[in-house]
Amino acid sequence: MLFNSLIFIYLFLPLSLLVYYLADGRYKNLILLLSGFIFFAWGGISYSFLLIASTLINYAAGLLMAGTADKRKRKIILVSGILLNLFPLILFKYTGFFTDTLSVITSVFGVKPLTVAQFILPLGISFYSFKAITYLMSVHRDECPAEKNYIDLALFISIFPQVIAGPIDRYRNLAPQLKSRNYSFEMMASGIRRFALGLGKKVLIANTLGMAADEIFARSAANLSLPVAWLGALTYTLQIYYDFSGYTDMAIGLGRMFGFTFIENFNFPYQSKTVKEFWQRWHMSLSNWLRDYLYLPLAYSTSRKLKAYSYFGIRADYIIYIVATAVTFIVCGFWHGAAWTFIIWGMLHGLFLIIEQLGLRKFLKHRIALLQHAYLLFFIVVSWVVFRSSSLDSAVHYIGIMFGLGTAPARMDIVVEFLNPGFIAAFVIAVAGSTSLFQNLLTLSVRSRDLKTKAVRALSVHFFEISIILSILFVLAISTLFILAGTNNSFIYFQF
Repeated sequence: MLFNSLIFIYLFLPLSLLVYYLADGRYKNLILLLSGFIFFAWGGISYSFLLIASTLINYAAGLLMAGTADKRKRKIILVSGILLNLFPLILFKYTGFFTDTLSVITSVFGVKPLTVAQFILPLGISFYSFKAITYLMSVHRDECPAEKNYIDLALFISIFPQVIAGPIDRYRNLAPQLKSRNYSFEMMASGIRRFALGLGKKVLIANTLGMAADEIFARSAANLSLPVAWLGALTYTLQIYYDFSGYTDMAIGLGRMFGFTFIENFNFPYQSKTVKEFWQRWHMSLSNWLRDYLYLPLAYSTSRKLKAYSYFGIRADYIIYIVATAVTFIVCGFWHGAAWTFIIWGMLHGLFLIIEQLGLRKFLKHRIALLQHAYLLFFIVVSWVVFRSSSLDSAVHYIGIMFGLGTAPARMDIVVEFLNPGFIAAFVIAVAGSTSLFQNLLTLSVRSRDLKTKAVRALSVHFFEISIILSILFVLAISTLFILAGTNNSFIYFQF
């Protein structure tokens, strides 16, 4: 079931909210947990048992850690729990990749290719596995006590707004809310507004841009030209941002409707000036997870081994940074998908982070802001081509065409074919909305309203509230029409 499906918007969500708010406070978590399992099972009930098994394993592991003071035993339980969380992820997501890679290597020696059963990737497994690991790490680090209520822990792992594609919230952040939440009209209204915003970003913008991007990337190299290739790359750059941030907005909005406050996942990443800043603004829950549970432990363990050394005149702390960053971003790329395109994409981001640390960031800092933004956007747009391409060969050919290598004649009439009014409107709004422009205008509107007389201010408040309501209804109506027209496609990050 998708957030941007009519059955979710007009049936599942209203019924879930109705039952949830009619239920006694003692049963609200149970109602929400059951709603989550129904939501998850809609896409395939067999994989619901995998989610249930995950909740049981982590529940038992948490209690076992809490029941022993022996540090060695606690560490064994932690490692075992992490491996049990990662095993199904590796099995379902990476078995094909590993066997295909091994077959390529063994074919050199005349060995027949290996064949394995093809697994269907369970929805959300990359996200809820990482969420579960945050719980085990929090208990192991004594950041919070082990959860003794199975329903509460199961709800944390499988709460339906987050179970498919995040954000990857920390257990220590949600633990207090699992016990007690504040419900208010303002919270509900805020949730509806945020959900409507995300729905509009997905259905009206991401889907519109996605149709053009899909068509351009599906073209053979012989049918691409430089301007068309750049149009496809720019369009996909906007599409993936609005697709994923739209999902996050809907997830955060749904959380508020049920009394939860989820963490933010995006902060206008395309306004960044460096790759480091980009990862402080893009998919923040994942980048923070990788920093806290992979990069920092790796950097710490590496520092103990290398701190007294220097190689080729490079300081030990730089070597530590290089090793930890490289490993972290290889994992980051591999987490996104079992393909070399994702690994190379992650390696590119890691490489530029290292280059920035070694001096590029200092160089850029003394240049005009426009140059810094141009550098970041140029890199991001090109790297998204690698991310989007079906193979490394396709990525290399596509990027080559973007730089005028092996390209067809630059026919602008092909570009014009894509420039219909709907695409132009979506593209312009997407560019403006990827910056803080609209947010700044809203802030100025609120400030100017506060400076007015009491009577005028009261009128402005009512006008503002009515405008918001009308905007929500408009977005819901138009989005519904788009969904009925068949332009509704699944979220990009569902495949990860």
